[in-house]
Amino acid sequence: MKRYLIILGALLGGIVATYGQNLDVYHFMRTSPFRNFDTPSCETIYDGYVSLPGGQVHVGGNLGSIRYNNLFATDNEGYPTTLTATRFANSLSKNNYVGAISSMELLGFGFRVKKKFFITMDYRLRFNADIRYSKALFGLPVYGNMAYVDDPADMNISANVSTYQEIGISVRHKINDRMSWGVRPKVLFGMANLRADKVSALLTTDPVNYGLAMQYDALIKASAIMPYSLTFDKENGFSFDYSTKSSDIIDNLFKNPGVGIDLGFTFKPLPAFNVSFSVLDLGFINWKTNTTQMQSVLYDAGRFYEDGSLVFGGMTQDDIQYLIDGGKIGDYLDTLAYYFPLEVGPTKSYVTATPVRVVAQGDYEFAKHHTVSAAVQFRFASRYVQPSLTIAYDGSFFDIIDICVAYTMQRKSFDNLGFAIGLNLGYLNVYAGTQNIVSLLSFKDSSQLTATAGIVFNWGHFKNWREKYPKEKKKVEVNK
Repeated sequence: MKRYLIILGALLGGIVATYGQNLDVYHFMRTSPFRNFDTPSCETIYDGYVSLPGGQVHVGGNLGSIRYNNLFATDNEGYPTTLTATRFANSLSKNNYVGAISSMELLGFGFRVKKKFFITMDYRLRFNADIRYSKALFGLPVYGNMAYVDDPADMNISANVSTYQEIGISVRHKINDRMSWGVRPKVLFGMANLRADKVSALLTTDPVNYGLAMQYDALIKASAIMPYSLTFDKENGFSFDYSTKSSDIIDNLFKNPGVGIDLGFTFKPLPAFNVSFSVLDLGFINWKTNTTQMQSVLYDAGRFYEDGSLVFGGMTQDDIQYLIDGGKIGDYLDTLAYYFPLEVGPTKSYVTATPVRVVAQGDYEFAKHHTVSAAVQFRFASRYVQPSLTIAYDGSFFDIIDICVAYTMQRKSFDNLGFAIGLNLGYLNVYAGTQNIVSLLSFKDSSQLTATAGIVFNWGHFKNWREKYPKEKKKVEVNK
């Protein structure tokens, strides 16, 4: 049982976050067979390939506006000395985003059929998280409520975090020398989800008497293949219990079904230039196993309740005398818990959508083996749009070494310089890269860290390479 808990914990908590979910650097490497996961209609230079379990792994990390240099003051040697809460709060936007993505291929292979079709099959573990929070969530404890006299402190957070299995079969069809299309229908099976549509608290400070009024609202749903129970009461707070039977987890592996699809089209108006359009991860998951709902309720528990809000106009003389006589402030605050209970219990199945991505890309092969690309991506998640722009160069040398450099611009993130290298060693293709070299050199100056690596066995690479770039025959002059 422990090994299943370790695996599930690693998938949910051990995978670090990446902001914006931009196109990874391997996407632009023509020698990587995995580039068709972002462009289903793209050309594959192999006649076939097979990847081992874990043959392609992509993880990343970014905390958006939360940066080390905004959190800590450091000494001359770079060690943190003090927590700079005000500087951190000032660095936040009104609304902030932290996301997460990870993908690991457990099984995959692909093969060409009659030169017109390329078919792939893959089984992956995937992790997605989208978390948004307001500046006031940290600003209120830093600035105090007096900073929000004219503008109420709107503290809110929303999240959608999912771990799921993905089984896909793709078909890429070359219509002619100028056009091709690709499609990847996918079956999804959810493993764990946490969905918080709205967790918010609105704190208003009266400009006349500085009394406080707070309204709050929360609706959280969760599901997991591991059987668990979650309860809440005013006296003891939350209590959590879970099953220790591995059979319970295995039985639920395929009980949260979903579907998805990737679509792509490529057009080549010029021999050395092509454009492609893709719609990726269009789908949903129906969560059925061990579903739980947590919902906020504001009770009329006494004199602080008024018209659906908790209103605090100051402490009475009796309250103050109680503290003077040795009463604990904690005892006083405990009474506030009666106003904010949570209703926790089982709920019906619910549906979450997978984050949809739309990608438009252009590639220009300005010299043999050398290509420059530009790609625009729009990611739709949690009712928000996350745009990014990537410029990339990919070059192959001696038919063996593949080098790719990519630069990506995103909101509040302009230091994303990526680098990757691939080696084609006969039937073996190995590559590794990062989307942000800055984070490797100085993590204090960056909020993003991504890494990707892959190893596959392939065949047909050099044959197809020679067919596309035949060697020019040297002309021999004969002296007459």
